[in-house]
Amino acid sequence: MESSSRWVSRPGWKQTNYAIGWVALSLYAFTWLIDFDLSRAGESVFILCFVIAWCTEPEPSIKRHRVFLLLLSFVALQIGVYFFAVKRFPDFADEQVKAARHFGKLFLCIAVAWWLRGSMRAAKYLLMVFLVGFLVSLALNSNTGEWLAAIAGRRADFGYTNAQHTAFFMGLVLIVGGSWLARCLQRPVRGVEWGAALSLTVLGLVGIAVTQTRAVLLAIAIVMAGLLLVGLVSLCRRRHYKALSAKGVVVSIAVVSVLLALGYSLAPFFEKRLHASQATIQSLETGDLDEISLKNGIGIRIHTWLYALERVSERPLTGWGAESRKPLIDEGPFPDRVKHRFGHFHNSYLEILLAYGALGMLALMILTWMILKGTVRLLRPGQRYWGVGLLSAWAFFFIINVFESYLIFNSGMYFYIIVGGVGMSYYLFGEREETEVVTK
Repeated sequence: MESSSRWVSRPGWKQTNYAIGWVALSLYAFTWLIDFDLSRAGESVFILCFVIAWCTEPEPSIKRHRVFLLLLSFVALQIGVYFFAVKRFPDFADEQVKAARHFGKLFLCIAVAWWLRGSMRAAKYLLMVFLVGFLVSLALNSNTGEWLAAIAGRRADFGYTNAQHTAFFMGLVLIVGGSWLARCLQRPVRGVEWGAALSLTVLGLVGIAVTQTRAVLLAIAIVMAGLLLVGLVSLCRRRHYKALSAKGVVVSIAVVSVLLALGYSLAPFFEKRLHASQATIQSLETGDLDEISLKNGIGIRIHTWLYALERVSERPLTGWGAESRKPLIDEGPFPDRVKHRFGHFHNSYLEILLAYGALGMLALMILTWMILKGTVRLLRPGQRYWGVGLLSAWAFFFIINVFESYLIFNSGMYFYIIVGGVGMSYYLFGEREETEVVTK
């Protein structure tokens, strides 16, 4: 491992590039929901800093890691599919480039990992910047009147893309708050830390309720049930229950009681949403797909998913192109109101298959596997709550992408790059001391 003396001996311009890269990355993570143009500027500077850092990387095993071969393979696939897509859908030629760039940016998690270099301190800082950026944007976008109307029953999105994306953000806030609360229960912490953890948890719960998004509620329920099961098994195996203090038991009961009370009070919001789709659910249960209406979200999803699978089967290996979803929907057997209102298929996995086929899906699956493999390394003493929290966030992300195409929007892309960068950091570099974090 490197010593601090070697850090000092590095050329000054490398330290300058490292510092500029951190400023740009912080700007990128903090401002994407506040000022997107500012975030894009930070992105451009950060990419330039990464290219410089990669060119001067002294470790051949890192510089020529197989993840870069995966990146080159994906870019080659994109180029090949682009020429087909332009010929097949000439009116969408310009959009194909923009959409392809969006998919390619998912690999920016490698650049983020390059800056973190296995440092938990750096990872915590970046994740906190990402979270605070959302909270600041929420404060700027919403007001007391909107919150009161939302609590009274009106579905809210607070100025984001739509309510589904707002619910996604709130779900992540809930996972952060819940993970933080779990940590507070296990070790002595200050009252301000308790307050922050509980505030995030309550904000996440209320936020999910007022956005009235069934997919997010389902995902949270599955994740929480899984965590509860794993926790109970771990508790029984290690007999931690014997070590719980009276204070810990009281606090735990109080926290659970508050969460149950909130959940009970918010139940009517979701009952209303489920009641609106009751006829569609009954048709699904009987298997009578032709009777499913196109007048609600579930019905539109079912019909567009079946159509998407037909088009995937026509070009299963390489797909139709990054921005071919809109012309494919225009060619589909849908009413004009559906064609005009919806330009995607509300399922990220179908979006990938339609864009780049099985080869594109395989490439992104391998990239995600690398990220998850690195994230699993955080399941060690001292960092276990971070590891569990991040894996819970990924499980949540995987589930909700079945019902909405988050990955083709900035919300999903930024999550993948920032949170994925943490996992990729541990996959590429392992755990390193803080003096090793500086880009070489």
